[in-house]
Amino acid sequence: MSDQTPIRTDVPISLHPDALSNLTDTLNQQNTPGAQVWSVSREALELCYHGYALLNDTERAMKEANPQTRLVNGRPTVVMENTKEFAAATDAAWKRMAPVIDGKVKQLRGCMAVLADRVATALEDPKRKTSEGLSHASEVRAYVKALPEEKRSLFISSAINEGDRATVASVLHAQPFLSGLSAEAQSTLRQQAAAKFAPFDYAQHQAAATALEYVMEAGSKVGVRYGALSRSMRQSPAEKAAEKLKALAGG
Repeated sequence: MSDQTPIRTDVPISLHPDALSNLTDTLNQQNTPGAQVWSVSREALELCYHGYALLNDTERAMKEANPQTRLVNGRPTVVMENTKEFAAATDAAWKRMAPVIDGKVKQLRGCMAVLADRVATALEDPKRKTSEGLSHASEVRAYVKALPEEKRSLFISSAINEGDRATVASVLHAQPFLSGLSAEAQSTLRQQAAAKFAPFDYAQHQAAATALEYVMEAGSKVGVRYGALSRSMRQSPAEKAAEKLKALAGG
């Protein structure tokens, strides 16, 4: 794990930047889109991890500063005063964090778009859009569609393995039904072709998708934690008592 971000048992491990360690070899490559994905996703997780930890530390410090023990759901529980101020500070902190996390997500999606374009380019046949290429592509699709259903994907899969880009592009750059394929079958073939013709960019795109999931899940967990604590502070006995006193005084 990272020396810069110590492990804490009170913070979900999935928020730790080193949760991305299994993606290191694929993404952390200089002068590639993956390098930016690696940097941005780790920055996002570090922000989430420290934000979660800081909230825990603040809650603990508030309770230790002026501990009050009350029965909560039948159990002696340490509660705190100044809950209104704590709730306000929690809200302010989340308002600072949320846009930063959203910005990181936007950056990651931008990197994924770049990688997706590179993969799409690798799957294209330069001659496909010429008059001769269009005619050839139409003939290929007609041929594939005329094959028995169980042999259509096998034919394209063989073309992929043989590096026949022209045949592969004819099928993948058109609606699947024109080749007698289902959308699912075409999607599977596209993934196989991407791994064949653009292995590095495809691997980085897949890893970037995983990194994005980590970041979005981390942002969601932190948001839930901040929101839940803020609501509980506003609904605390001390806060309710303060509201009653204000009402009694005619405020």
